[in-house]
Amino acid sequence: MKYPFYIAMLSLSMISCENNDNTIDDPRPVDKNVYQFQFKSYVVKNTVLYQGAKGEKSTPDESYLNKYWSLYQEPAWEKISLDLKNKTIKLLSENSTTDFTYSFTMVNDSVMIKENNNNKPTYIGDFHKDTSSFTLKRTYRYVKKVPRDDHDALLITKSAHFGTTQYENIFVNIFSTPSEMIKTGDQVLWSNIEYSYKEW
Repeated sequence: MKYPFYIAMLSLSMISCENNDNTIDDPRPVDKNVYQFQFKSYVVKNTVLYQGAKGEKSTPDESYLNKYWSLYQEPAWEKISLDLKNKTIKLLSENSTTDFTYSFTMVNDSVMIKENNNNKPTYIGDFHKDTSSFTLKRTYRYVKKVPRDDHDALLITKSAHFGTTQYENIFVNIFSTPSEMIKTGDQVLWSNIEYSYKEW
């Protein structure tokens, strides 16, 4: 009578040991910490031009940019590495002397970097986790102020920045408003360009 009971218990323990391989099926996807992106395409979002002597506004087409920036179609960095764990973003070019690493914070999809010891973070672009893509935002600015009298010098500034340019952040220093553009050669030009990167 005892033997069949022991045989049954032994059989049950053997069956349970065979099925115990210590694996746990977890349907949740594993979050990635590091994303590697490669440049794919660009799009000009808007180009705005103000010209003297009346500060008239126009929106020239993309071909107008070639007069000022011949290489705007290609970003300065071919690759981007985004490390979510260490909160760093690396902008990588074929020429390593122009590689940059920044610490960042995120607000929704927007990536904000700390740049040039500024207290206010700089908006650099958007990380799209669902599509494993990144949009780098760059803005190009050109301002020309013709001399007002014989004592003034011609003033020209030409620059590229992260983020976007709007009326409020270009009419600040050289010209406060378009009404100050009283000379025929005065110019304020900006263009906002988005560079799209996909994971590789």
